[in-house]
Amino acid sequence: MRYSIDARYVRDRPSGIGAYVQALIDRLPALAPNDRMHLWRAPTAPQPLSSHPSLDETCVRAPANSLRTLARAGRLVDLADVDVLHAPFNLLGRGVGCASVVTVHDVMWLLRPDLCEGARWLAPLQARFYRDGILRALNRATRIVAISEATAWSIHLVAPACRARVRVIHHGVEPRFVPGEATEDAPYFLVLGQNSPSKNHGAVLDAFAAADVAANTRLVLLQRLYQRGRFGLSVRPELYRRAQRLGIEGRIDWRSHLDDDDVVRLLQGALALVQFSRFEGFGMPALEALACGTPVIASDIAPLLEVCGGAAVHVPLDPAALADAMGRVARSASLRTELRDAGLARVRDFSWDRSARAHLEVYREAAATGALR
Repeated sequence: MRYSIDARYVRDRPSGIGAYVQALIDRLPALAPNDRMHLWRAPTAPQPLSSHPSLDETCVRAPANSLRTLARAGRLVDLADVDVLHAPFNLLGRGVGCASVVTVHDVMWLLRPDLCEGARWLAPLQARFYRDGILRALNRATRIVAISEATAWSIHLVAPACRARVRVIHHGVEPRFVPGEATEDAPYFLVLGQNSPSKNHGAVLDAFAAADVAANTRLVLLQRLYQRGRFGLSVRPELYRRAQRLGIEGRIDWRSHLDDDDVVRLLQGALALVQFSRFEGFGMPALEALACGTPVIASDIAPLLEVCGGAAVHVPLDPAALADAMGRVARSASLRTELRDAGLARVRDFSWDRSARAHLEVYREAAATGALR
């Protein structure tokens, strides 16, 4: 068999999808030593993506989320001798003649486009772009990988006819996410993720301002700090102005991109990771925090309930409820120990090796079925 994986999310800027794709690239060759694999590589990606002799690569200059990908995916790379194409980022472009597997992380652009990241003036065009690509994936992909049962349920909601083609495969967690010692001088809560409406970071600021915690407790936000605006990047993003209005700007630690090891250390030393999302497909920061033995405070939306599996403090989407949870976790060492133990037990259910094996089974299933006509 010959499989082609669109790996253009593996690039110089880290992303959850990029980490997912790299995890598969690192494991699939050993699982299928007699198969050949081909990778679509972004110009800014590390070269090569893998040194395994069964893999070859093609540099594709068109961005993954681009009109060229959507309109002529089948022309960007020669797929003539490919049995299965894996598109791991929600979209299926036109012109793909072979069997296909598409990973759908969420269908937020179909259900809640108002929560998606992007410039407001571009939102109608972005919604049309993603709607076209996601619906093509749901209607035309030979198999669909949903990263959670919650995402599978959302897929069934918007495209019930594709139910039989959906396979749920959870993400894993990399070995570097392990318990460690706190390295920061003052206690802190940690928030990870892009500054998009779905992540609800403004509500986290409101909750932190109201939380009954020690005066030296900080909130660390590791995220892209800018807001996209009509005339470029905002120098003073709305979140910073909100912190000023709340009088807590001096207690906020704004951090941009960090190396992988630094992220692990931040997770290891936190009082808790706070993931107060309004919409998710999975909840990777929560899983990585559990692996580090770090307590998790999360909203009670279905994907985070599924990933945490009872090992987190879940609260409704109400800043007052979040403030109460932050205070309880900060004040109670016994609660933090209980959450640490529960998290370390829960994370054993997630494995990239198991995920890669499941993906390989889906590839072979898709190859045997062939392209949908």
